[in-house]
Amino acid sequence: MRGPQWLPLVGFLLFFLFPAHFCEICAVNNEQQDSLAPLLTTMIQFKEHFPALDASTLIALRLSRQHDKKDETTFINHVKQDIVGKNLTSGQLALSLLALTATCQTSMIVEFNLVKNLEQKFQEEVDNIDVTGYPLTNYYQLGLDVLALCLLNGTYSSSKIAELFSVEPKKYYFSGQLSVDTASLAVLALTCVNRKKPDKMIGRNISCLVEKILSEKKQDGVIGNIYSTGEAMQALFVSSEYYEKREWNCNQTLQTMLNQISQNLFILPMSAAQLLPALEGKTYLDVTHVSCQSSPDHFNITTPKPVEPTHQCKENISAIYSVVDCIKNRINETIIISVPKGSVFLKVMEAAQKQDSKFRFTIKTTNWGPFVTSIDDIQASNKNGTYWELLNNGQPLNQGVGSFVVSNGDNLVIRLVKFNEPDTGRVSNHTQPLYPTCPSVQSTP
Repeated sequence: MRGPQWLPLVGFLLFFLFPAHFCEICAVNNEQQDSLAPLLTTMIQFKEHFPALDASTLIALRLSRQHDKKDETTFINHVKQDIVGKNLTSGQLALSLLALTATCQTSMIVEFNLVKNLEQKFQEEVDNIDVTGYPLTNYYQLGLDVLALCLLNGTYSSSKIAELFSVEPKKYYFSGQLSVDTASLAVLALTCVNRKKPDKMIGRNISCLVEKILSEKKQDGVIGNIYSTGEAMQALFVSSEYYEKREWNCNQTLQTMLNQISQNLFILPMSAAQLLPALEGKTYLDVTHVSCQSSPDHFNITTPKPVEPTHQCKENISAIYSVVDCIKNRINETIIISVPKGSVFLKVMEAAQKQDSKFRFTIKTTNWGPFVTSIDDIQASNKNGTYWELLNNGQPLNQGVGSFVVSNGDNLVIRLVKFNEPDTGRVSNHTQPLYPTCPSVQSTP
């Protein structure tokens, strides 16, 4: 163990004088910088704006080695407008404060008393946990809250933080699967708190979370899935005292992610924004160390020319599409749909809706693309702890309805389930029954 032996001796001062990680990290070299161009292009050319996306993009741009004064100024203005004009959740506000810090816009933080505002929103989350057992938002946003309060010297209780981020399934698991993103954000937040004031319980929480994150590592170095790997890398950068070097090959993960970028798998700006800092060898703890010097006038990147479409008849494919309410069994319908080859999950849903009104649905646009909110007028609800889960051939998807490309013969399922229930009844990869089964815990009072 390296950090815990000497941190108590030097304490608070070293936290601000030294970089945000005390371990050997991996990052793209100068020759590999061009490999990051697709991520930068995806972020800066996206036309829609959401609070979390604006802030995440700005943080990623500031932690990058390449800068663009004009584009960064545009995103700074969006973040400021979000803070003034929108009722942000606690996590959205926390992310916005991190973005303002990364761009040296601390005057607005002071003028609008934003740290105090975040403290109040965080306390409302804690109060709701005390009453209902769940936060108003989720534990990912709580991680952002604590990280921002820690970095900006807000008020919090270390013992309460230790209690909040204890390693319990309901905090970090969804349908029996570890949320690597949530666990990684918790590690970043707890690391910040622990470096300011070392606490044995917080240290144990970090150790347990790191162990769980590493348990999700695949043979190719991906941790969880390709979209959670960036934040997992950040968590492992700052927690090397909690695992052996042989347990994670950072360079293997780095190379795998560069390969994934080359396959155009990061087409959503939020996915690009969450990956870029790690590939630059940075973490969200670094936002307080970003230089405030003027940025260059433009990015040194090239945008690939669009491929001219070929004029040929599109081949159609077929897929089985099922909708199931696993809570109250209000719907259990299946249909076979034909769509053009290359269609995404959303196109299958739209085709099913045209054929039968039982498959009608609503969506909302989010940082991660379209998000299903209801089917056949059955609403998912954060308040009730329910959501519409996407599966293909019995496996939960790590892409959304707007990005998962359907293949011929796929067995697509969207089902209403509760957060953190044991998922013992997933559709078998081999049997693929026409009507999918549900988690074993289904009843709701």
